[in-house]
Amino acid sequence: MVAKLKNNNMNKQLFFFKCTIVSVLLSAFVFVSCQKEKIEQTTATTLKRPGASMTLATGNTSTFKVLSYNIYEGFRADSARIAKFRLWVDTLQPAAIAFQEMKGFTKASLQTFAESMGFNYTLMHHENGLPVALISKFPITDIKSKPSTLHLIQAKILDYHFFVIHLNPNTYEKRKEEIGIILNRAKLIPKTEKVLMMGDFNNMSPQDSSFYDNNETKMNLVRASEINNPGTKVLNNGKIDYSTIQSMIDEDYHDSWKLFRTNYDKSAPTKLRSHGNFTRIDYIWMNGTLVSSYANSYLVKDAFTDYASDHYPMVLILNR
Repeated sequence: MVAKLKNNNMNKQLFFFKCTIVSVLLSAFVFVSCQKEKIEQTTATTLKRPGASMTLATGNTSTFKVLSYNIYEGFRADSARIAKFRLWVDTLQPAAIAFQEMKGFTKASLQTFAESMGFNYTLMHHENGLPVALISKFPITDIKSKPSTLHLIQAKILDYHFFVIHLNPNTYEKRKEEIGIILNRAKLIPKTEKVLMMGDFNNMSPQDSSFYDNNETKMNLVRASEINNPGTKVLNNGKIDYSTIQSMIDEDYHDSWKLFRTNYDKSAPTKLRSHGNFTRIDYIWMNGTLVSSYANSYLVKDAFTDYASDHYPMVLILNR
């Protein structure tokens, strides 16, 4: 009888022990599963979160991507177009965007617009006319004042000196005067520093001259444009004046699109225009110090950019 009771007690203890083991294992499994799910949810949220840094969003910590875009009179105040831009730019994941023609935007509305896409830092000097603007996922520092006559931003993002530029659309003389002022400001920066100049320069490049000068259809369109738009001066003694862009080249700035290309592609007009007077006047320039950091550059031509503006945007990717 005693032996039987003893066996019953041992069986009960063994049963209790087995139950405890199973309970502990189940708890551990549930905990690990929950933690795994939590980690997976956190990772997914971080990668897709608006405002995540460029490197986190793309998974690439070794590059820096810049977008420059003349958005044509501030998206023409079209809320649907602005909404499409937000979705479109999320596919590119630039670290900074240089805008030209931000008509209708105030400093406050620019900040709201930028933050909605994850760019917490903004800069725009004036609100009237067709201002240039700069938005960034990194702090904008070392902001310089500018001459009131120029559409210009000069500031720094990380260790890059940014010049956001929209040159005079009317005459080559005025453009040459404006780029001279800008280049003189840039000369104050040590040559070992990294300098980027970008925007709508409204001037064709001597590096593309063979695609213009030898094309009679193109030259006739340029002549017609001057006739139809009094006050416009592209030609100097009957030939396209390239001196504005030649000034950039003479100061050791490198056209990032042309750096490793010998072919031609227009930056304007898009499919929004039908006049056919093709031109490449939108640039991102690098100083000599940055050439070795070049990774890629391209004009973005897709279903959105075909009609969003009369200019195509330009992208530059640099190795960090």
